[in-house]
Amino acid sequence: MRLKVKKQCGDCIACCDGRLVLDIFGKRYSGRPCHYVGKTGCSIYKHRPKNPCRTFNCGWLKDEHFTYPEFLKPNKSGFILMDWKKTKTGIPFIIAVAAREGYNNDAFLWLIDYCGENNLNIEFIMSKTKHYIGSKEFKKEKSGKSNI
Repeated sequence: MRLKVKKQCGDCIACCDGRLVLDIFGKRYSGRPCHYVGKTGCSIYKHRPKNPCRTFNCGWLKDEHFTYPEFLKPNKSGFILMDWKKTKTGIPFIIAVAAREGYNNDAFLWLIDYCGENNLNIEFIMSKTKHYIGSKEFKKEKSGKSNI
């Protein structure tokens, strides 16, 4: 039996660095870092707001489906693994949001291989553009196009 070790953010501040849309104390941060984040993390961590800061669920931390390897940690991979979801017709997929400055190609290729081997799909968001990787059915349903 494998023991699960609770992962921690540590030096990762990817969820605050501008790739996610944040609403902190009524001020919206979209495409730029949160005003309260510095090189070592959140300057108001003990007093951070409930939403989104306390309620955000980083997929790398969650480990609900399997243990993500260390190289998929957002500050190492360059993308945040969000949540596992299903399309309206029940097709499983994961959302990954890339940093504006790019991502680790090897980590991304690993994720693509993993998803392919496990019949999962990926909605990859980079520069506010969504890309769909996976089955024809998934791409068709997510893009809304009749022929891909």
